[in-house]
Amino acid sequence: MKVYKSSDLSYLEDWVFHYNSFNNEWAAIPRGIYNGYWNDYRHPDVLRSKTLNTLLELLHKTKGDKQAIEKLTGGK
Repeated sequence: MKVYKSSDLSYLEDWVFHYNSFNNEWAAIPRGIYNGYWNDYRHPDVLRSKTLNTLLELLHKTKGDKQAIEKLTGGK
């Protein structure tokens, strides 16, 4: 796992990570919709990847900004 050296990683406090062993997929869930995630696994605000490092890299590049994430991922 990559170690991120930054003076401010506080943006990660707004995200919860969950591993689904059924589909071998990681989810990065914004804390504000955490309860909704359990009611709707495919919630559009949840980021998903086969690797945790991909999610961490995406959040690190965008500092967790949802608009920057959409721009970087093309809304996918």
